Amino acid sequence: MGRKAWFYRQLLSYMPVFFIVISFVFFVFFQMLGEQSRQGAIQANETMIQQAMRSVDNSLKAIDQMLVQELLFNPDMSEFFNQEDQDNVYLNMQAVKAMKQFKVSNPLVDSMVLVRTQDEFVLSTSSTFRLQDYADYDFLQPYLSQVNSEAKWSALRNFREFSFNSTQQVVTLVRDAPFVTHGKGVIAVNIKVDAIHNMIQGMVNPEVSFIHVMDTGGRSLIAGTSGAEHGELVSQAISPYTGWVYEGGLTQGRVVGIVSQLYNVWFIVGLLMCMAGVVWIVFVTRRNYKPIEAIVSRISKYSQTKTSVLLHGGKQDEFAFIESALESLLEQASSFQQQHREDLLLRKAYLFQQLMEGQYPSHLEQWNEQREAMGLPDLSQPQIVNVIEIDKYPLFCEQYPQQDQYLIKFALKSVVQEIAAGQETMLWTEWISASKLGVLAAAEDQDPNRHVATLLEQARQWVEEHLKLTITVGIGEKAERYTEIPESYEQAHAALKYKMILGDNRIIHYAEVSGEDRGNAFDFLNLIRSMAQSFRLVNKDWQAKYSTLIHNIEQNMLDRDGVVNLADYMMYSLGREMSCMAKEFQELWLTEGQPALRNALQSSDTLEELEQELGEALSALYDSILALMEGRNHADTIQKVRLYMEQNSSNPDLSLNYLSERFGMNWKTLSKLFREETGQKFVDYLIELRMNHARRLLEETLLPVQDIATEVGYSNAISFGRMFKKLMGMSPGDYREQAAIKQQKFGN
Repeated sequence: MGRKAWFYRQLLSYMPVFFIVISFVFFVFFQMLGEQSRQGAIQANETMIQQAMRSVDNSLKAIDQMLVQELLFNPDMSEFFNQEDQDNVYLNMQAVKAMKQFKVSNPLVDSMVLVRTQDEFVLSTSSTFRLQDYADYDFLQPYLSQVNSEAKWSALRNFREFSFNSTQQVVTLVRDAPFVTHGKGVIAVNIKVDAIHNMIQGMVNPEVSFIHVMDTGGRSLIAGTSGAEHGELVSQAISPYTGWVYEGGLTQGRVVGIVSQLYNVWFIVGLLMCMAGVVWIVFVTRRNYKPIEAIVSRISKYSQTKTSVLLHGGKQDEFAFIESALESLLEQASSFQQQHREDLLLRKAYLFQQLMEGQYPSHLEQWNEQREAMGLPDLSQPQIVNVIEIDKYPLFCEQYPQQDQYLIKFALKSVVQEIAAGQETMLWTEWISASKLGVLAAAEDQDPNRHVATLLEQARQWVEEHLKLTITVGIGEKAERYTEIPESYEQAHAALKYKMILGDNRIIHYAEVSGEDRGNAFDFLNLIRSMAQSFRLVNKDWQAKYSTLIHNIEQNMLDRDGVVNLADYMMYSLGREMSCMAKEFQELWLTEGQPALRNALQSSDTLEELEQELGEALSALYDSILALMEGRNHADTIQKVRLYMEQNSSNPDLSLNYLSERFGMNWKTLSKLFREETGQKFVDYLIELRMNHARRLLEETLLPVQDIATEVGYSNAISFGRMFKKLMGMSPGDYREQAAIKQQKFGN
């Protein structure tokens, strides 16, 4: 046989197989077996259709039932629909939390939205909207106009929550809320069609069968597999719950059906094939031998000259095609690896956020299953959570374009990791917001807080020297167990809030700022109200009161939340006082004063900056009020009247008639002008003037209450005491005691 031994060996191998397998028994057996297999496949397909329908219906019913339970038994849900206050942040957060827990309990749920009809308020897990502005308003509007006690799943529809989001295909369940008393709103649950598709496709072998699902409108919810268009439809079921139509069939059902119908001609075809087969097998074997021989030859050449084969640029043949396919396969593998690395980074960032919020893991074994594969820290060891914040972040965003911001943030994250690696410290860093970098550090040292602080201090100095910006670091306390990590995370955030008082570009330990009573912001309200009144009365003593306010804030070590609350109350008090004045003063406040104070608050990171920015804004507003008053008619006369009242407030005969005689004016005219210039009635202003004088005497002297009453123009101490308690909410004696306590506390 020589070199053609393989040829003859293949030839002799084909002949016995051909005559044994391709025989009459084979044709009959094939027909019977094929028909039995087809019937079995049809029964299996029907079972699969029913199973898929039950699985989808049960999942959708479970979501519907859980939604009803939430509406019945979750007080936050009921309270949300019974309220009309859109600014109730706590209630909104509780409702969002309930929706997020609902989504966690039901993985099929993609999004939820609560719609309150009283105030046309829409709340989702990601934002709040006015009903008319909500992107899904056209879909929800029919449900709002009528009571829909029997909620049903919608047909296939397109949905997106924001205009910049891509459109998704979903089915939606809408229920009236609250569940018992309909008409106050609705709750909508959206499920991605892709999620249902993934659930069903897990039950289907695409090489054997396929499933189509159509909604009540005849639109396809789930398309079949790639071979479905050539398949045979053999079973159908309609869901009694959703009304969806489930159709299934065999991928090669048409081919099998045609073959089974040719049973009568199989015998003749078999004889012809036997005769043609002998000729054909010789021909095919000879022809197929040539490329095999070429393959052997090419392999032999490839082992000797690899380069010449790889770089061959001649005419393309089947081997060049195979080579091209292999190269394409390698490129795809490389691309998939890169995509996997990027997905791994995103997944690690998500796990970091969940760990900080205490949502993951539920037990250490769950964490350890993926710790080595993803390079996660060992949570069985103590950890310390730190938060690094970029100082003056709005200015940072203005100075650098978006691409430079990414580079600087990458450099900041990298330098922290490199410094930690140099000191053999395990760190996990992830950006938790646009301006904050979370750092989870292993507490392995004997004094871990000092060790971590030293490491982060080096990073702070490096950033200040090389990146032309500064950072402030909040360090939480050591978490002995992984369940204490969220607490350490909150402590690090709380430490950063004291940047307003302590200043930026530094390390702040939570232990250093949490040990003392930092004071109560409500202690400052009287001082703020007094300053606002001085503003309205155009008294220069507002500056001294403002300086006292800033000094007391610094002495009491209020955090940023406390300082912001006081600043908001200051703006509220000023606005209330200005609303009592003439229209031009109110317009001055709304157009110049309030926006300037709001901008000063938003642009200040530290108390020193806030003092300067607010002081400049207040001074500008004061000057504008003063200029406006000087330009008004009778302003000088009323100013003289006020000055006389301040100097003679102890005179019990002080009244409108008394002053009108002294200044040569009609008492009605004087009353009208006084109200226009001061924004107060004469009587209210006189009482306020006397009570402020009485407060100063109670705070600064030890005079008896009877003498103080006489000093401020009251001949009867009982009448004075009643008026003082009406305005101040306490008796003169109680006020003196509280003033003494505050003086000891503030040191003034």
